[in-house]
Amino acid sequence: MPRARIAAFALAGWTLFVWTTRIGNIWRDDAASTGSKIGSTALALSFTVLAVAVIVVAVRRMSPTVLRQAVVALAGWTTAVWVVRSLAILAGDRPVGFKVVHGVLAVVSIALSAWAVRSLREAPSGDLPRYAGSQRA
Repeated sequence: MPRARIAAFALAGWTLFVWTTRIGNIWRDDAASTGSKIGSTALALSFTVLAVAVIVVAVRRMSPTVLRQAVVALAGWTTAVWVVRSLAILAGDRPVGFKVVHGVLAVVSIALSAWAVRSLREAPSGDLPRYAGSQRA
């Protein structure tokens, strides 16, 4: 499997792991209000939808442009959200362990985002998926 597709799958898989796990944690939090739970779930679902889109585009071997757009959307959203969340977590009144775990999640998420985007930019045209209707070698 070409490096660009591996990076796209890695980012999407990690994102699904992190954010779908988050949905369960949201609804088990008895201290959070229903409104807060709905907002947090909407954020987690935004990641889930983008990750599934990347997987669908990569599996269906859609055009390289569509794959780039899907990966850039997921990577950009990932980076933006984790930068904001990380600053809030670091500034907040949270235990050190919570800050460390979320710091690691942020670093891995942003690193996978950068790798996926860079891999797509550097990929020779033969390494990217072709249009679904084209001949495959």
